[in-house]
Amino acid sequence: MMFQTLSKKAFVFVLVTGLITLTQIGNVLAQAPAVPTTMTPRDSANEDNRRRRADMALVKSIAVMPYITLSYNLQSGQAFAKSAQGVGYGVGLAFDLAPDKQPLGLYVDFAYQDMRASANDGACKLIHPDVDTISVSVPVTHYFSYALMEVFLKLQSAKTNGYFLIGGSMGISTTSLTVKEGPGVKEFSDWSSQSFYNQFRFDIRAGIGFKLAEISGHAMIFEARFGYPLTTIITDYHDVCNGSGAHGSWRAVTLQGNFGLRL
Repeated sequence: MMFQTLSKKAFVFVLVTGLITLTQIGNVLAQAPAVPTTMTPRDSANEDNRRRRADMALVKSIAVMPYITLSYNLQSGQAFAKSAQGVGYGVGLAFDLAPDKQPLGLYVDFAYQDMRASANDGACKLIHPDVDTISVSVPVTHYFSYALMEVFLKLQSAKTNGYFLIGGSMGISTTSLTVKEGPGVKEFSDWSSQSFYNQFRFDIRAGIGFKLAEISGHAMIFEARFGYPLTTIITDYHDVCNGSGAHGSWRAVTLQGNFGLRL
């Protein structure tokens, strides 16, 4: 439990440090000295070299985009009797380090994402655990959520209104709960203290984005992102429905739709 608390504090420290660093980069870029209107031939050559270096740089300026997320979540594996699916939500703050029409740049964001999913007859529970061993199939909802840091390469063309994202994310669990419905009282399972629960998450991510409209000079952006996990949520577990030989893992795949306003 102490390790989990320290890990979460360390992750929050990394998120805050990243935000401060990106803000400082933006301040430095914003305070770049203006080019004098009258230049000597040497000044002109130096300015040409500076512009060529700037054209090759990944960071030219920073745009900040708060966004909200609606996600489709698919959870599957051998830990439970049936796969689960559901709709989740999220919020995030993206730092776009590639202005419009720059071919290549960095794109970093910090987000919270809910990955809940449900299944009818997705698990079993004992009706009278103190009396007998009879179990029945019941509806189940798995509540998993994460604080995430995502890093992408942003690819775009000067002739299009959209862009591509490719990269990855790392996150730490904020919720890890399974709720079994059905006859009798609800049964709650908190996975955070279990040795087979993985509190860290790593995903390969890709996405596309494009401008929908402008509001008071700010672009309204829609993004579709897909994430595939390199890590599992649960490494080795079997629900009572599965029988003694059905040990296995459990993972969550997500498809996100983000709506944001670029500032």
